[in-house]
Amino acid sequence: MISIRKLTVLLFAVCLPVLALASTSEQLETAVSDGQVAFVLVTESGATGINQAKQTIQNALAQVHGAVMFESDRGDVANSPFIQKYQLAAAPVPLILVFASNGVMAGGNVASKLTAQQLVAMVPSPKKAEVLTAIQSGQAVYLTATRSGMASTSDVAKGCAAACTQMQGKCVAIDVNMDDPAERELLTQLKVNMQSTEPVTVVINAKGQVTGSYTGIVEVENLITSATKVAASSCCPTGSGKTCGPTPKKEGGK
Repeated sequence: MISIRKLTVLLFAVCLPVLALASTSEQLETAVSDGQVAFVLVTESGATGINQAKQTIQNALAQVHGAVMFESDRGDVANSPFIQKYQLAAAPVPLILVFASNGVMAGGNVASKLTAQQLVAMVPSPKKAEVLTAIQSGQAVYLTATRSGMASTSDVAKGCAAACTQMQGKCVAIDVNMDDPAERELLTQLKVNMQSTEPVTVVINAKGQVTGSYTGIVEVENLITSATKVAASSCCPTGSGKTCGPTPKKEGGK
């Protein structure tokens, strides 16, 4: 009869190759199911600088609770779906990509151009991850910053919902608590007036451009016009980490 100890060793030996052969897409799915931020190191045979890139990621891991790292060899056919999805076939490697806990890609660059602190800065807040998900899905965003006790919160939410309905699902409405410390950087980046006594709605078009900002109740028509407008220049590309403000700023929606 096989002892429990031998059985455990045997099962471990059987399961280990399966884990080692998991594709990048499968590893990402696991990270999402576990609610983990993921740093993905894209490599290929013969690439130089891999050890330094791993050290950079290790330094970032020490600053992001629960984050994980895994390597994606783009020469491995099992990783082809991932490489194709993110158009990495001709990208210089080693390359580091950052994925939020909801699975959206939040940023990345050639490893030699990144520091651990820059990687940490790419990790989005929960609400920014929602914004990135919408934009990468081709949807505009109505991001409304609110605080408990604001009288017009319900009416503003109804206006955003009505605009999304008229846009036939090509936008999403996201509510952000002004008092949530985790979202302070996002709201600052969007130049939301944190002293406002009314909800502030920032409109981001499907290209990731901030195309409007409104305080208080907003006419549905104005929301739709802003969401479908393309700014002359994109000031805030996805994952850039640059500050970005609405152009032009509008006060009130009536």
